[in-house]
Order: sequence, then C-alpha cells, then structure tokens
Amino acid sequence: MRTAIRKRAFGATLLALALVAAACGSDSGGDAEVPDGPTITVASFNFPESVILAEIYAQALEDAGYTVERNLNLGSRELIFPDVESGAISFLPEYLGSAIGVGFGETAPTDEGEAVAMLRDLFGEGGVSVLEPAPGQDKNVFVVTGEFAEANGVETVSDLADAGDVTLAGPPECEGRTTCYAGLVETYALSNLSFEAIAEGAARVAALESGEIDVALLFSTQPVIVEKGFVALEGTDEIIAPENIIPIVNDEVIEAYGGDFEDLINEISAKITTEVLLDLNGRVELEAQNPDDVATAWLTEEGFLG
Repeated sequence: MRTAIRKRAFGATLLALALVAAACGSDSGGDAEVPDGPTITVASFNFPESVILAEIYAQALEDAGYTVERNLNLGSRELIFPDVESGAISFLPEYLGSAIGVGFGETAPTDEGEAVAMLRDLFGEGGVSVLEPAPGQDKNVFVVTGEFAEANGVETVSDLADAGDVTLAGPPECEGRTTCYAGLVETYALSNLSFEAIAEGAARVAALESGEIDVALLFSTQPVIVEKGFVALEGTDEIIAPENIIPIVNDEVIEAYGGDFEDLINEISAKITTEVLLDLNGRVELEAQNPDDVATAWLTEEGFLG
C-alpha cells in the first residue's frame, strides 16, 4: 500500500502516473512489460478440480499483467474444442488421454511422450498449441485398503496375482473394457480376479472399507484416497493412458505473447503434481473452501503471487 502524499502537486503527479499505468494494463506480478495482445479467456470443465486449475493459471496470468477473462464450468469437449480453435476460448487446462480419446475419438498411447506428440498433431491444423504437461495426473486407479496392501504385500496390480481370490468393483462398463477389468485379467494374467458392478464411487468406497470387495476403481486425485489411507496400485501404464494436466492454447495468444507467456505457464505446470491435485481437491471437497481461494493460496505458497 502506497503512503498518502498530502501536497496537491505530488498528488496530481501520482494520479497522472496511476492513470498512465492503468492504461498500459495491470502488472502486479513485477516489472515485466506485457506486450499488447488479445484478452486471454481461460475456461474450465464443470467439476471442482478443473475450476481450481483454471483459476491457478488465470490468477497467475493476471498477476503478471495479462488481461484475463474466465469462462468456467463448461460442458463437453465436443462443444469446447471448436471454441478453442476459433479463439472464443483462449486457454483450457486439459487432460491428456481424455483430450485424445474423448475430444478426438482416437486411442491414446499409454506412453506420455507419444500421447503429447499425438495431441499436438491432432490440434496442429486447428490453430491450437499444446504446452508442456504437468507431472500431475487425474486418471483411473485401482485402490486397496492399507491393511490389504500390507497383509498381502501388494504395491502393483501384478502383485494381486499372489493375493488369493480378489474382487474388483467398478461401474458396469468396467467389466468389458481393456482399460479396466478385462485389461487387468488379460494383460497381467489375473485369473484370480473377479468383478462386481457398483456404479457409484461412494458405494465402492463403502464396499472396500467393509471388506465386501478387495479393489475399487477410483480417480487418482479423489481426496478420499488420502483421507481413508487407501493405496493406489502402481504398474497400470500398459492399460491406462496418461492423464497429465496439459494446457491447450489458441495460437493467437502464443503469437501475441511469445516465450514469456509460455515460460510462465510451463513453470506453473511443472509444480502441479498428483499430490498437489489431491491436496487442492481436499481443500474444496473436504474443507468446503472456494476453488478461487484455494488457487490463490497455492499460488502464494509456491511464490507465484505476493
């Protein structure tokens, strides 16, 4: 906060300087000059994690002096992708495998580098750039209780082969999918694995805690995993595509703002791990904090604001 200046001459000068600064755009992030360019419209899907991510990038961009608008809680990719290509939406934090599989109807590679290259090719003719992926992923995971993991020496899905008769629960479609029950049986030779259809995630959690089932299909960033001390089994890369958070940006923004813009976004993305996503989701889902406040707090903790 600036100290008040009582003399009128100094006050007038300060006001003039403030008006000039306002005309040039906000630059609360420091002394960097942001070039003239388009307003950056940051979008999100209609679930809390996506809104948190959109707020993280939007607030950091605003702090660095960019003009930002928000278009949050949107619906399907079929509706959003054309708007990104047209420039109606400038920036969307996406999920790597889902962008390929749902957005374009293609089969996503299980190798992260190959998946990133594929998504860049798919967007290449649409005037959209794909920036660097975050290490954090929100993907399907198979979880067991801590007690089950310890008693059976289970850390990976392959370890389930030596755990006796094991029951996996997931939504009905899981049974026939190569990314779920069918893939586990075929790829990891889990002949001891049976399937029980439980549509709702909360019901799967309850069945896991009660011992009715041994393994539950959840999402890797659900706070309940940490809250309940569940163990997410490793070693699923052969059947589940990577779902790294990955920003997609209309090329008009890239061309206008260049390397400084990309460097800031990539620096933020590099800090977003799966553990960070779990923590941020927990602040919203378990502590009832607002997504924008959670984003502000995390950016401040990481030194991007303040």
